[in-house]
Amino acid sequence: MKKIKSNGLKNRAMKQMTTLIILAMIIMVAVFYGVVHSRTIKNQGRNQAKSLANMEAYLNNYFEEVDAIAKNVNYNYYLQNYLETATDNENAYTDPSVGKNMRAYEMSSQAFSDTLLSRPDISSMMVFGRKKVLLNKSLYSYRNVVMDYSGLEWYQGAIQKPYDMVITGPNRHQFFDTDDETISLSREIQDYEDGTFLGVILINLNMNKITEICDSFQENTSGALGILNESGEAVYLNGDAGNVAVQDIDMKELSDILEQYPENSFRIRLGGTKYLITKERMDSTGWYLLNILPYSWLLSDLWKISMAIVLAVAGTLVVTLLSLDRILTNVIQPLKKLERHMARVTIENMNEQVNITTDDEIGHLAGNFNSMLERIENLKEQVVEEQEDKRRYELQALQAQINPHFLYNTLDSIIWMAETQDSNIVAMTEALAKLFRISLNKGNEEILLKKEIEHVKNYLIIQSMRYADKFTFEICVEPEVEKCRIIKLILQPIVENCIYHGIKKKRGSGHIRIRAFREECNLIIKVEDDGCGMSQEMCRKMLSYKVESENISGSGIGVKNVNERIQLRFGKEYGLSYQSEEGKGTTVTYLLPYSTEEKENEKTKL
Repeated sequence: MKKIKSNGLKNRAMKQMTTLIILAMIIMVAVFYGVVHSRTIKNQGRNQAKSLANMEAYLNNYFEEVDAIAKNVNYNYYLQNYLETATDNENAYTDPSVGKNMRAYEMSSQAFSDTLLSRPDISSMMVFGRKKVLLNKSLYSYRNVVMDYSGLEWYQGAIQKPYDMVITGPNRHQFFDTDDETISLSREIQDYEDGTFLGVILINLNMNKITEICDSFQENTSGALGILNESGEAVYLNGDAGNVAVQDIDMKELSDILEQYPENSFRIRLGGTKYLITKERMDSTGWYLLNILPYSWLLSDLWKISMAIVLAVAGTLVVTLLSLDRILTNVIQPLKKLERHMARVTIENMNEQVNITTDDEIGHLAGNFNSMLERIENLKEQVVEEQEDKRRYELQALQAQINPHFLYNTLDSIIWMAETQDSNIVAMTEALAKLFRISLNKGNEEILLKKEIEHVKNYLIIQSMRYADKFTFEICVEPEVEKCRIIKLILQPIVENCIYHGIKKKRGSGHIRIRAFREECNLIIKVEDDGCGMSQEMCRKMLSYKVESENISGSGIGVKNVNERIQLRFGKEYGLSYQSEEGKGTTVTYLLPYSTEEKENEKTKL
């Protein structure tokens, strides 16, 4: 016998409770960290997204303000007349009205000069025809460069989107004597009467206003701000803002990555550093507004909070364990006293009662122990009675194997067949012999399902000959359950019920069907008839054993006996169940354990 290692209840409780508390606290800290981490990331992304959305609104307002200047060209009468003439005669000015239009041009040019003087963010305003520059007002020196303007991005964009402004840049225009980068706003100029092409206006903006807008948002933003155009070029980048070395980031790689993430905020690793990127796309320009924040920044404050919580949890754990030790000591002491008292109780001293001094769980335990001693004595007697009942049921089953009334009627039928020289006499006699042979089974209580089916088949053959044209039958047994072992003579009583109390009372002929199959670890047998059926109340009485056996079965064994034999052998979870409907028939279901093992003291052949 394996020796059980001694371990006090208090020690085991302390170990288990300590493990449980530590595990609970670890889970709590982990969940807290996960929740705070997730919320920190979401809140940071949400706040930066709002900031970028506001910055986008400011930039859109700025570009719309500049675009309003470009759209005014479409309503300048003098400039429209000049451009109409100039675009029609770009190769040679032969129209006699050229001089007049030049005066109109000078007036319009003066209007452009006023705009340049009042707007320090605008560096130049130009109007291009199909082949050449038609109007130029700029802070920079203009160089006559022979080039095809129509192939430039800002020019093509204006032609392709005649009703929209087109923002491009940063640009370095070859026709200016400067290397300054500018942001260009271009728009097609159309005749306000018929909408024909008159040219393309180009307004070049320095970076002052855009930088001013971005810098104002940088003051209240964590991390670095940046603007990338559709080509992945940096329009604005605030260098080392917030100690974020954005110049070390490959902006082209970042631009390609932005297209892969549909969400506004996401985490990526660039150059070995993990970042939280928040983006906002400007529909008017196609630019991406970016907030770039190192992931380590977000975790630094979170780690400080987590460490403070861990220390608090550790202190709470120590106090909890000390309190738990004291509580368990107070609980265990009464149990040890009860243990010492119960140790004096032996088989020879079953009358030793435990004194009950408290009205708590320990007092209830002592009372239950006293009751247990009394029940042990009662159970001894009950076990003896149950064994006697079991033997009585088995004796009753053996005695009921042959129904005298059935035997008498069958022999009478054989005599009548012999007198009339009926050819079925041999079949009936052979079926009767097989029936008795299987019923005996050399005194064994268990039998193969195959033999039990053969037994009930012989019984049905005899009854079908006695009640010619009264019923037909069919038997369907899955091959895998034929060798399953069951209690013998549990089918015949139920089949007999089908004949005498179902089909016999029915007008016309009936049908009996027997099926046996496996369902998981159980053997299911169904006996079905299409007889007169019975009420649900009668089914409940049968299952609750409120119907006398002589009213249920013509065999003498009865439903009650069959069900009790099954439960006595296999347990209360097995047995019979009834389903019936008056006028339609009855189905009896056997639930039995699926087992093909044979007992050592039982032979396999009859």
